[in-house]
Amino acid sequence: MLTVGQRLELTVSDLAFGGDGVARTAEGEVVFVPFAAVGDRLLAEIVQTHARFARGEIREVLEPGPGRTEPACPHFGRCGGCRYQHLSYETEFAAKCDQLRALLQRLGGQGEVPELAVQIPSPSDYGYRNKLRVEPFGDKFETPKGAVVLYGYCELDNRTYFELDACPLAQPALNELLPKAPRTTWGQRNANREKSRSLTLRITDSGETKYYFGHAPQNVPWLTEHLLEREVRVPLDGFWQVNPGAADVLVRTVRDWFAASPTRWLVDAYAGVGTFTLALGEFAERLVLIESELAALKAAEHNLMQWSLIGKCIPGRTEKHLYSVLDHAPGNNTTVVLDPPRTGCGPAALKAITRHRPQQVFYISCNASTLARDLKVLCADGSYRIQQVGLVDFFPRTAHFESVVQLVLNK
Repeated sequence: MLTVGQRLELTVSDLAFGGDGVARTAEGEVVFVPFAAVGDRLLAEIVQTHARFARGEIREVLEPGPGRTEPACPHFGRCGGCRYQHLSYETEFAAKCDQLRALLQRLGGQGEVPELAVQIPSPSDYGYRNKLRVEPFGDKFETPKGAVVLYGYCELDNRTYFELDACPLAQPALNELLPKAPRTTWGQRNANREKSRSLTLRITDSGETKYYFGHAPQNVPWLTEHLLEREVRVPLDGFWQVNPGAADVLVRTVRDWFAASPTRWLVDAYAGVGTFTLALGEFAERLVLIESELAALKAAEHNLMQWSLIGKCIPGRTEKHLYSVLDHAPGNNTTVVLDPPRTGCGPAALKAITRHRPQQVFYISCNASTLARDLKVLCADGSYRIQQVGLVDFFPRTAHFESVVQLVLNK
């Protein structure tokens, strides 16, 4: 039996969802080791023990695995964000594809999961993010030009912060802006607050940069982004994918899948600024959008008008409105698009689908574990089956990725 403080040699055989290496002792005990690579032979120290597994930390890499490489960031291993900078990107991406299918089988209860119909790596594994958010920490200090407070990322302990001068995942213009924003007039005002607010940096695909402290000001014009080579307006603090190049690939994938099996009704739940309605709308006759953020819904209405699409925009939570929307929709001629937050769909949204049984569901997810959980509910009674699965890596070097599943109603 393993004990805390025990040191032992381990060989890593797999990478679990979340990024930890998986190894087994000679007795078959499972040990999870962060920042390990498949094939690594390690000297590890046990730091936690549980009934069915233990956690270890690397004390020495005795023999590196074939995918191991040097991290690009000096904060790697300390920062709470990245998990895979010690791997080549090819190794990381292959691991994520394996993790998605394994999660759908293990957590999702899917006996047979199709091979991934789409496996798209990010166009860039560094310098892709169009948005950064950093938190203030420590006491303010005075400079010749006014008060300043430090901003940074949270460490692995989820309590300590470190000053961030640049993030290799961010687009270069954001890294140039990062040290300047705290020293502006707005930054000094923020430093003088009783409680300083977070700093958010944003860049559009045309290169326009913006920043704000705390909540975005309401009088700032909407940002202009592009989707399928057409303009889309997005509120400054509105949701827009952080990796535009990869997001475009995902949207085109969903568009192609829907175009191959269109339905008369399209219900876009968690609609945001209308991304999927804009992409799929020309193939449907009736468009319904549900969105709880009023600023995003207002932008969605504008975007629909600019794209010459007519849709009904419903303000409020999907969990509240989806049941009544589907109550009026022709189930055998309706598609529901689910693009929920990382926490996944609420039970009421899943219940609305299992009760009304729309013809097909596209589920887009940035968290494969909650995706698997929700698919287990939707497919529990055999009503739905997985038609296609795809993975597009929006978040290189982190443990996250974007996935999409097409569910179709069993006849």
